[in-house]
Amino acid sequence: MSLQEIAPKRPILRRKQVDHERRLHRRVACSIGARGLTGQGVEFEAQTIDICAGGIRMITDKDLQVGDTLVLYIREIGRVEGAVIRRLEENHFAVVIQAPRRKREKIADQLTWLINRDQLQLEEERSAERRAGSGQVIVSFGTNMKIACSVIDMSLFGVALRTNGPRPQLGVDVSVGDRAGRCVRFFDGGFAVDFRKHSTPPSPS
Repeated sequence: MSLQEIAPKRPILRRKQVDHERRLHRRVACSIGARGLTGQGVEFEAQTIDICAGGIRMITDKDLQVGDTLVLYIREIGRVEGAVIRRLEENHFAVVIQAPRRKREKIADQLTWLINRDQLQLEEERSAERRAGSGQVIVSFGTNMKIACSVIDMSLFGVALRTNGPRPQLGVDVSVGDRAGRCVRFFDGGFAVDFRKHSTPPSPS
């Protein structure tokens, strides 16, 4: 028996699983205000530097110690539990998020919303809980054709839209807010746009 035959095989990650993990660990540079509470009951103010579903880099005037447990209330994200794992420099700290996978997926959804919100020019639906996929957007295609759509869900690579108006034909380039993409799929009451596939720049607003 050869060494090649008895060598342990590396697990093969499916593409969807790889994309899912990349989404969870995509770090988003954003400065967001936060309030914190240490495990000893000490309150403090902080500002995020960047966030992913697994951790946060932040700045605070509180002298935190490696190992301190924290509860953070981050604007745009919500309540997050974690622990200080590293002092990066004076008043800069790295915090690991301690949460079940479902909570981390929700954080990733919120980060996806933050990434897309300005680029898609989304208007937040105030009557509903804000989540990735909530909002209204104008889609442009063809010769001066514009339709109002509701965002069903979105990722870094595309968006699913619902509309009562005419849909662009499959394969047609469209502009969703400031982002360019291509209509790649129809479904009942809407269509999907892939931002990775387009041949023309977004139409000027």
